Amino acid sequence: MMDDLQGYAARLYRHEGVEPLLLALQDEAGLDVLLLLSACWLGARGVAPAAVDWVALAGRCQPWRQELIEPLRQLRRRLKGESGAESLRAQVKACELEAEWLQLRRLAFCLEGLSGADNPCWLAQLHACCQAQGAQPGQARLRRLAELCRELSD
Repeated sequence: MMDDLQGYAARLYRHEGVEPLLLALQDEAGLDVLLLLSACWLGARGVAPAAVDWVALAGRCQPWRQELIEPLRQLRRRLKGESGAESLRAQVKACELEAEWLQLRRLAFCLEGLSGADNPCWLAQLHACCQAQGAQPGQARLRRLAELCRELSD
């Protein structure tokens, strides 16, 4: 049985090589990691990219990401190495992660009715997701992420 979005996202994120790749796509191309994880999940389920309104989904995520997740991330990064701030940094990180999990639950609710076929389409979903966010990251990175998704499914 296929994982729900949160289960899949957690497994994929822990898969070797995925975390640094997603963070590079986030930091260098401005992509939303939660949307990328959602694209991978939809691709694993064989949902056709045309079945997803990526522009609306990205628009729906933008305010929460911009107003809550990104400021928490900036604060956490600012506190890194700050003498005596380890406990505060850990608390900020916990808040950032909780905000991301909440956003992922919201994404799951939006995507729950989509069904797919038996043929995974990770790369196609990733392209559609990136296009909706106005980003064109390197093809090699997207192909590598799709390969890692395939490894996870084997």
